[in-house]
Amino acid sequence: MSRNIKILLGSSILLHSGVNLFAPIYAIFIKDIGGSLLDAGTAIGIYAVLRGVLYFLLSNLRERILSKRFMISSGYFVFFICYLLYLMASSPFHVFGIQALLAFGEVIITPSWSAVIATSLKKGMERKIYSDFFGYRSIFEGIAAALGGLLAMKFGFNAIFSIMAALALTACVVSLFIEE
Repeated sequence: MSRNIKILLGSSILLHSGVNLFAPIYAIFIKDIGGSLLDAGTAIGIYAVLRGVLYFLLSNLRERILSKRFMISSGYFVFFICYLLYLMASSPFHVFGIQALLAFGEVIITPSWSAVIATSLKKGMERKIYSDFFGYRSIFEGIAAALGGLLAMKFGFNAIFSIMAALALTACVVSLFIEE
């Protein structure tokens, strides 16, 4: 596995572990701040639809102006900011705004992330590298999902958001070591 792929794997594990600490208990958080299941679905819908629209709108960014490393690291930093914003969220409308910002963060990460992976693959090893990559990441996501409920029950949602923010910031720093 190339150095860039190892760096992307590490940063991806960090970010996705943070996301999965929260994912299984997302609707409970929405309910705790005065929302409903409809609000939880709406928040995820805002994220998905806006993400799709932003992929089209931002597809023509010039790579010579904004490097892949800068885009990936900036996206992780947006996630860090969003997780800190969750600490202050007190209504479903706050969550809707955070979800919109998270969509933007993902859209600035994913195309550059995919391009770095594509240029770092060893010919004839593509399937194995992707399988290993997503296998490792899935294991960490599952462990995080199982821990998220326990941590939220014992320490509350603010602890989860703080851990998520720390993981996203670490992913941001790790991604700075990607070689262009």
